[in-house]
Amino acid sequence: MSLVENEQNFLKFYDENITKIYRYVYFRVGSQEVAQDLASEAFLKGWQYLKEGNFIGNLSAMTYQICRNLISDYFRKNPNLPITLEEVSEKHLGIAESGIEEKTDKNLKIDRIMEYLRLIREEYQEIIIWYYVDDFEVEEIAQILGKSEGTVRTSLSRAIKALREALEA
Repeated sequence: MSLVENEQNFLKFYDENITKIYRYVYFRVGSQEVAQDLASEAFLKGWQYLKEGNFIGNLSAMTYQICRNLISDYFRKNPNLPITLEEVSEKHLGIAESGIEEKTDKNLKIDRIMEYLRLIREEYQEIIIWYYVDDFEVEEIAQILGKSEGTVRTSLSRAIKALREALEA
């Protein structure tokens, strides 16, 4: 495949996935500015890798893996960052619903979930976000994590249990 074809395919991938990637990063870091920076950096690293002539079997899985690494690096470099729920808002997540009541209800649910999501293991947070927010199939999550589908199903079940326990505590 030529560089021009790769570029066109990559731009199409970018257009189709930037919102999902941003939302994933945002749910993890809780800051609009940081999420924009990290999502952009993930796509840039993916493009650079592709431009160097490297083969990418699953661009989506690779981009999420880059995001995971960037998020880990970010928290490693900034270990004492406070994350406030006020930073999580409807406009940042791109929720588009009609009716103020529905928007308020959705916003309250997101705030509550975000609060409790941060209480469970990082891997569980990711799986819940990918499965319930980004609507990924178990197979896609398995590719991102480099694990079997059975392992992902088990982790998803444990993640839901951990979130439920956090909600009940």
